[in-house]
Parts: sequence; C-alpha cells; structure tokens
Amino acid sequence: MEKGNELRGTAAGDRFDGTEHRHAYPKLYDLMTTLQGRGFAVELRASPLAIIVTRPDDPTGAVQTITCKPRVIDQERMWFLDEANGEPIAEAEDIIGAAVIVSGNLFPAP
Repeated sequence: MEKGNELRGTAAGDRFDGTEHRHAYPKLYDLMTTLQGRGFAVELRASPLAIIVTRPDDPTGAVQTITCKPRVIDQERMWFLDEANGEPIAEAEDIIGAAVIVSGNLFPAP
C-alpha cells in the first residue's frame, strides 16, 4: 500500500482516534468551555482525544465522553460523537446545539 493511501485510510477510517485531525482539539475545547459555563465538570483527555463531561451534583455519577472526528457519510465534516456508542451528537460547527444535547443527556427526565 502506498504511504499516501495509508494516511488517507487512517484519517477517515476505523483507526482514527481524534488526535490525527487538526480541527478536533479546538472544537472539543470550545465545547468544553461552553459546558463549563453551564456548570458541568469537563475533563480533556489527550489519548484518544475526547472530553469527559459530568454534572458535579449528580448522585448517579452519569458521564458522557465526547470525541470529534470527520464523518465519511457527511462529506468529511467534523462531528461530535458519543464515544460509548459512536452516535453523532451534533456537527462540530454547532457548539451551542451540541451543548444543549449533552446537557439533556446528563439531566434525568422529570
């Protein structure tokens, strides 16, 4: 396999861990600061790159780990994804929308 093809496969393929895309860190950082402003505890994990979000007063200890990577089926646009199940949360350009969804995921339904 040519080196160019190998790199292309890594950036868009199954072995992507978030650290290989230069746009993942700033998007996760923006989401992290937005969630912190809403009162969530957020930790940045370096490898694989992700943020770990909790509600400080939550007795259940619910956690959501969020990654950011390009989606092949969405023309390689960056998306926030739930690390646990790989489900998309929101396009990485929509920081507020992603924060609303993550907030809703961590607050129990009435």
